[in-house]
Amino acid sequence: MTVRTKFIAVIVLVNLAIALAGVLMLSLLGSDQDIEPELRGRANRISMSIAISRALSEAHYQAEQAQQAFAAGADPAPALQRLEQALDAAVGQLRFLPSAEAERVARVQALLGEHIDPIKALLLQPPTPDTLAQLSAWTLDLQYRTGRAFADLLETDNSSGLAGALRGLATLRGRLGIALGIVGGAWLLSLALSVWAYRRLIQPLGAVTGSLNAVLTGHQPNQRLQETPDEFGDIVRAIRKLRAQAEHIRRIAYEDPGTGLPNRNSLDLELREVRRLRPIDGTHGLILIGIDTYDSLRSGFGLRTAEAIMRAAAERLHALDHMPVSVFRVEPQILGVLVDRGIAEAVTRADLKRITAEAFSRLGEPVEVENQRYLLGFSAGAAIYPDDARDPEEYVNVCLEALRQARTDGTGQLRFGERGHTHRQRKHLVLAEQIRAGLREGQFIPFFQPVVDAARGKVIGAEVLVRWRQPDGRVVLPGEFILIAEGSETIRDMTRAVLIQACRSVKAWAERGFVLTVSFNLSPKLLSPYILQICREALTESGLPPSQLIAEVTETALVGHLDAAAEILRLLRASGIQLCLDDFGTGYSSITHLYRFQIDRIKIDPIVARAAAHNARAAEIIRSLAELASRLSMSLVVEGVETEEDARRLRELGCALQQGFLYSRALPEEQFIEWSRQFESRAVAA
Repeated sequence: MTVRTKFIAVIVLVNLAIALAGVLMLSLLGSDQDIEPELRGRANRISMSIAISRALSEAHYQAEQAQQAFAAGADPAPALQRLEQALDAAVGQLRFLPSAEAERVARVQALLGEHIDPIKALLLQPPTPDTLAQLSAWTLDLQYRTGRAFADLLETDNSSGLAGALRGLATLRGRLGIALGIVGGAWLLSLALSVWAYRRLIQPLGAVTGSLNAVLTGHQPNQRLQETPDEFGDIVRAIRKLRAQAEHIRRIAYEDPGTGLPNRNSLDLELREVRRLRPIDGTHGLILIGIDTYDSLRSGFGLRTAEAIMRAAAERLHALDHMPVSVFRVEPQILGVLVDRGIAEAVTRADLKRITAEAFSRLGEPVEVENQRYLLGFSAGAAIYPDDARDPEEYVNVCLEALRQARTDGTGQLRFGERGHTHRQRKHLVLAEQIRAGLREGQFIPFFQPVVDAARGKVIGAEVLVRWRQPDGRVVLPGEFILIAEGSETIRDMTRAVLIQACRSVKAWAERGFVLTVSFNLSPKLLSPYILQICREALTESGLPPSQLIAEVTETALVGHLDAAAEILRLLRASGIQLCLDDFGTGYSSITHLYRFQIDRIKIDPIVARAAAHNARAAEIIRSLAELASRLSMSLVVEGVETEEDARRLRELGCALQQGFLYSRALPEEQFIEWSRQFESRAVAA
């Protein structure tokens, strides 16, 4: 039977019980129909009898009053008149006497007629003492006889009427008992149906609801569900399937499929639970161990082998301390070790160093998978809560940052994280968003540092340098934001915005007769086809000839992706843009760059330029570079010129093109032209 059928059956049975009780109660409503008329008729007869007796008493009283009035010499006529009225009233009341006892009532009527007629005939005679005395005697006799007749009638009437009433009440009492039995039966039936409905409908529904809520909240149902052949059975089967799916989803959400270890979500839950249970007292440590060779193992031997190696590595990390530690797989190549000793003992950095050393020792042994042995490279980052972090998210991020730094130190290194790491990261994120807002509002503008021909006293070009002009007028130097821009990819939009403005300015200067070249620093992040688009857009919008635009690239930027950079530089050179090799003489300087790329200009690093003033070898190197640049039809610019002595010495070595604070710092557009005119005017005057 389905739940729907059960529910309908309960409703039908309850309604039937109520209807049966109602029908039987309706049949009892007429059980007092025989009692009421009987009792009402008896009451009327008693009332009429009393009224007639009272009227006859009044007639006798008036007869005596007439006799006394006549004896006193008064007129007896009023009394006699009232006597006659009393007799008429008695006769009138007699007509309304109920005839339940017709024979006895007829006897009373005959008695009254037999005595009242002579009395009325006597009233027609003149009043005399004898007639008045006779009236008094006859009215008294009538009163007496009528009273006895009424007493006999009422006695019989009362006895038979009372018996009939008692029989009717007995019948009513019996029927009321039956009615109460019907109501009680209906109540018992409703109670039984309610208990049945509770056990078969409500109780299973509550169990199903509780189990469903438990499954949805990730808990185990605390009630055993039985499969019944109805909708509840269908729900129970659905709940079991849902529980299996929920368990599968839980494993997906909180368990790493490759190793079976708890994953990052499990670690976050564990850290929140520890923080909830011990918000103040006690500390615990977290070690993140990065398997540096995971990516190469995965690409070289496949995902299945790499995952097997990670499982083997994770097994070695269990029971690292004298108290159990929890192992998690935080990321594909990172295993986490949570060290928690409760509130009894604090975890220190010395403990984490010791545990990490033990972990490194275990991981240092070759891992054997399918008869093949593999050596692992690893690094670790660690932190202590709450010393190094305020919440679980920061806790993990601090360890990740420490791991990143450890990897830069080499394999097998451990670094400890600090709160400042995440603070700096957050500061960088905020600054990156501020940079985006500044780009939208046009706050990044070009400043120009002049490149002069010291021999002729002419300004031949300018290097464009980006500045961030805040809404309050403050100008921020690139050192505060350029690294963040390169890390957040906003360097593209920044280069585009500043280069377009710079090209427009140089074009406007050329229209006023002041023709210069303008150079810009090519960030390593922009050694891609995107820089070609930026340059084309800047030249198109400004109308500046490509020959007046110089792209400066450092030798450091070419390291690591030389072939790709060579293609980008070739395309720039093919579009008419000049190329400059910046910071030449330091870092990865190579003569091969001078013939591999079509370089138009060399910029000597300020360190080498300043060394020429007091180092003969440095001076000869610069002299040789000047001669080499001349033979290769390249221009040579020396950066960082700060003193007159340096400028003079560099001119003697053949370096006429100079740039540095001796001449000017980077200037905004409106000041650059004014400075240039003044510089050339002083040179002419000298």
